[in-house]
Amino acid sequence: MKTTAHKAFQQSESIQRPLSLFGSPLKYYAWTVLLVSIVTVIGKTLTPQFDLVNIILLYLLPVLVSAVRWGRGPSVLSSFLGVLAFNFFFVPPIFSLAVANMQHLFVLAVFFLVALVTSTMATKLRMELEKATEREERTLALYALSREIATKADMEQVLKAFAERIAETVGGTATVLIQDPNADVLHEMAAPQDARMLDEKEYAVARWVLEHGQPAGKGLGIFEGERSLFFFPIKAEDKTLAVLGIRPNIENTALSPEKRQLIETFTNLAAVAIVRLQFEKEAEQTKWLAESERLHRTLLNSISHDFRTPLASITGAVTSLLAEGSVYDQEAKKIFLHTIREEAHRLNRFIENLLDMVRLESGTLKLNMKWCDIQDIIGVVLRETQDTLQGHPLRIDIPPDAPSVTADFILIEQVLINLLENAAKYSLPGSAISISARCRDRTLFLTVADPGPPIPKAEQEHVFDKFYRLHSSKHTSGTGLGLSICRGIIEAHGGSIWVDSSPEYGNRFTFSLPVSEEIPEQTQAKEGRDHVG
Repeated sequence: MKTTAHKAFQQSESIQRPLSLFGSPLKYYAWTVLLVSIVTVIGKTLTPQFDLVNIILLYLLPVLVSAVRWGRGPSVLSSFLGVLAFNFFFVPPIFSLAVANMQHLFVLAVFFLVALVTSTMATKLRMELEKATEREERTLALYALSREIATKADMEQVLKAFAERIAETVGGTATVLIQDPNADVLHEMAAPQDARMLDEKEYAVARWVLEHGQPAGKGLGIFEGERSLFFFPIKAEDKTLAVLGIRPNIENTALSPEKRQLIETFTNLAAVAIVRLQFEKEAEQTKWLAESERLHRTLLNSISHDFRTPLASITGAVTSLLAEGSVYDQEAKKIFLHTIREEAHRLNRFIENLLDMVRLESGTLKLNMKWCDIQDIIGVVLRETQDTLQGHPLRIDIPPDAPSVTADFILIEQVLINLLENAAKYSLPGSAISISARCRDRTLFLTVADPGPPIPKAEQEHVFDKFYRLHSSKHTSGTGLGLSICRGIIEAHGGSIWVDSSPEYGNRFTFSLPVSEEIPEQTQAKEGRDHVG
């Protein structure tokens, strides 16, 4: 099936030569002679009923048909043959080219002039129609190509679609060469799949076209090679972005001016698409650089603040204990030691979160999968967080028949610790925190709920992003990594984690773990790395 652009090329060639369905141009003249002969036979048949003025008008039919179908040459021949046939077969003396009556000679002359004018006008109308059709086909081809490349978001896909359309258009092969920004090398990004299209000499010509921004190839004055090969620069303003290489299937052929014009129009369209993708890539890089800078700044600010606070408390308590002439009694010293322990534990949690984040992103976090009783995990977690949860009543709702799961005991323990610390951090003193579990469809669901201010719907997904901190009237510390690490660990286990909030019950953080009967194996947390990074 021929494309719209291919049709446009065929029509551009047809303007230079007669158009026919019957073969070579010599046959057009044979068909012209046949049409004049048929009109002569019809005229002889109608001679008794019509006078000569009516019969001579019949000879305008071959002139019009020849002009419309086969062009100027056959139409002029039809005019000349019509005059001769009318004079020979109808004008007295019959079967002679002599003209006895000057009136008949005048009729023949006028007919010949009318036939020539008619053929010229019909030929011009035909050529104008072909040009209008060609312009329409070119517009449709450009529109089709623009729609096709507008949907592509990748440079290689755009250039491949462009090269395929050019190849269909010229009836050959096409490739697009673009320079590697990191090396002085031209890459065929849209080359044919079967083999390399260009040899070393042709690569040198393509580089010349890239450097000088001028087309080269057979019939273009530059690089008159033995093979029919053409290079066109793909330019945006004064900068050459890439080079289009074309090799038609028919050797020793040159491109017509119409073909060159259409190809250059295609290259302009490709240049616009390349510039668009380059701008999008630069904008994306700028966006990621800004985001990276923001994360870097946030991390440094968070770490410096959250590390400085416990270190300052530890330093102050130790300084007080070591001061000479201390007046502190045993109870005060116990409070200082308790402060040191709490702040050291807090500092350790910060470091663990940072290390876990690094391990998840690098894919080095190993899952030590074992059979785990969820009640055992919760018991260990409550002992670890008894200081953090001091002042918050706890409600535990774990069914006695809750199934065991295959999981990494320490990592699931860490998930629950992060969720409980987060609940205590954002809820009012004295508010109750609950832990509940349920099992459905071979999946265990664990929920940590607190009656704190509900998280807005728009922020519920973002709370699991790195360094994301909720806006709260209550001063809270932390790196903003806890929930992000929770999601990485849970998804590494094949589960999911989410939050739902309401003014009626506050916030419920729920995560799921699959209940499996298979023997657990040690696995690498690849999935968790993807979601934390």
